[in-house]
Amino acid sequence: MFKINFLDEKKQPALAWQTSWGLSTRSLGVVIMVHGDDQGLVLPPKVAMIQVIIVPLFFKDTNKEELLGKADEILKGLQKAGIRAKIDDRENYTPGWKFNHWELKGVPLRLELGPKELKNGEVKAVQRYDNAKYQLKLEGLTEQVNDFKSL
Repeated sequence: MFKINFLDEKKQPALAWQTSWGLSTRSLGVVIMVHGDDQGLVLPPKVAMIQVIIVPLFFKDTNKEELLGKADEILKGLQKAGIRAKIDDRENYTPGWKFNHWELKGVPLRLELGPKELKNGEVKAVQRYDNAKYQLKLEGLTEQVNDFKSL
């Protein structure tokens, strides 16, 4: 492309073989530009490394064992259905910090599980691409989450 020449062993001009490794980093940049907004990545569920993040909401009077047990039950159900999911059970960060962290990473669906949701037998679901919020029943949750995967 740039007509870079050199003299070969026969003292004849020859073109240099060239490669460009810039494609890989540039293509990643394009993916981020196309699948992003002011809050970070917005990944389609099929390509997202984590499709669903479960965020238990701990408060002072929260029964953490019960809440984490239900979160783990949800996680196992989602994983059994082939959904790439994870629980963010870190206690040294606030829920808002966790929400922002996973939005930046482009996780398509966030499930919030707090004492109120546990009592009502539901979970709050937040879609990443439009920030729409839904209350989903714990019963049949995997099927409901599968509906979000097909967006």
